[in-house]
Amino acid sequence: MSTLHLKKKFEDLKKIFLEKKYDEVIEKCNLILRNNNIDVFYNLLCLAYNNKGETYKAIDIMNRALKKSPKNSDFLNNLGMFYSNIYEYKKAEVKYKKGLEIDNNNLSLLNNLANLKKDLDQTDEAVSIYEKILSIKSDALLVMYNLAGLYNSLGKFEKSKKLYFQMLKIKPDFTEADRLISQMEKYDSNHKHFLDLKNKLSNMKLEDSSLAHLHFALGKAYSDQKKYVDSFINYKKANDISKKISKYNFEKSKKRFDTIKEKFESLDDCKLNKQSRKLIFIIGMPRSGTSLTEQILSSHKNVIGGGELPYIQKIYNDYFKMKKNLDNNDLLKCHKEYLNFVSNIDGSNKVFTDKAPLNFFYVGFILKFLPNSKFINIVRNPIDNCWSIYKNYFPTKIDFGNDLNDLSKYYTSYRDLMLFWKKLFPNQIYDLRYENLVKNTENEIKKLLKFCSLDWDENCLNHHKNKRVIKTISFNQARRPIYNTSLKSYAGYENYLTDLMHLT
Repeated sequence: MSTLHLKKKFEDLKKIFLEKKYDEVIEKCNLILRNNNIDVFYNLLCLAYNNKGETYKAIDIMNRALKKSPKNSDFLNNLGMFYSNIYEYKKAEVKYKKGLEIDNNNLSLLNNLANLKKDLDQTDEAVSIYEKILSIKSDALLVMYNLAGLYNSLGKFEKSKKLYFQMLKIKPDFTEADRLISQMEKYDSNHKHFLDLKNKLSNMKLEDSSLAHLHFALGKAYSDQKKYVDSFINYKKANDISKKISKYNFEKSKKRFDTIKEKFESLDDCKLNKQSRKLIFIIGMPRSGTSLTEQILSSHKNVIGGGELPYIQKIYNDYFKMKKNLDNNDLLKCHKEYLNFVSNIDGSNKVFTDKAPLNFFYVGFILKFLPNSKFINIVRNPIDNCWSIYKNYFPTKIDFGNDLNDLSKYYTSYRDLMLFWKKLFPNQIYDLRYENLVKNTENEIKKLLKFCSLDWDENCLNHHKNKRVIKTISFNQARRPIYNTSLKSYAGYENYLTDLMHLT
């Protein structure tokens, strides 16, 4: 094949890749690579496997390609990304650093290494690397976005806003920045950013996803002004667009709830007898108060807050979902895998919290391989809870939250599943009522610490002074002293929330 022909083939395959036709990309890349040892086709082949969910296959091929081209920094970058995707962070870091030894100003490698440091809460290193990239390329939007998000997580809101506004100067239609700014602003009718938002809506042609971000921002701006009709209209438009994009159907969630119970009831009655580290899982519906609760607990001198971790779902998918029966060896693997993952974040023997709210799906499964774990289930007024989900955009998929009727059914299913777990494991699950925590903070924290077998620590009353990273959309609220404006937060919107009223 001539060089010109191969270039055309590559451009054609890139288009197919962007159309997410990964099987076709894999088939055609393999045909070309039989007779042509060309690096860019290895890159495309591995990225196709990775995007299909076959990350281990991608790693295997990339390692073979690297033997042929050991100085290819793109191969090392890909391997770092793939290892990071399967949470093998130490291997990922080795590959990134090896790539940077070859090309120390490779912006993609630097950005991925900074993202890894951010994921591991090594925030000073992450900030330093992001800033190095921006010193090389001052208009690197993705890097500005990542650094602004990290500043948010650290509570450095002015630095974060400054970056978001810089991004909007470069790319005015990047309305996600507008939405994120809106979470840190208090609006009146003359607020400059509010006027900018309205102007964009009137004069800028936007894609659906960008339009959704803009409507969420306007919903927040009108809410600050207590213009509830305009606020709800914008929130509804944002959610309607989001549901159109996700094509969500509650039946898929219903099947998941049903399958969880059936799967657990069909498991053999075996579990491990010991656990080498004390773990607390903070669960509940999103926006119920899980971030606040972890912020309080992680202020204790003997507790490390791990944040919203994805690893339990991975273990469920790799073991429990795929197998009918597990033996003690399988459970021991789950145990070691989870604790190895946790050690990437914190290698001490302190109590460790995992705050992924939707781990409520996996309570019984977790107790199979982490038998001494405790669960704090945050229960918030369901109307407040569902309204808070509806009016917020989630970067991770909370696609059940874009329709009030779907939300109502999902909340009911969550409540039913928690009753199922509490009947089976009454001593391992503690219901913390958000409203009680707000109204009677010290007493509720004392009860919480007692359940967790932790001594009293005054620091828990000063959670807002805790400097740890908060990576969820509650980055702002969880840094404030406990406030009661979150109670009946739906006031003013009651007429629109009839689908939720039966939940109380």
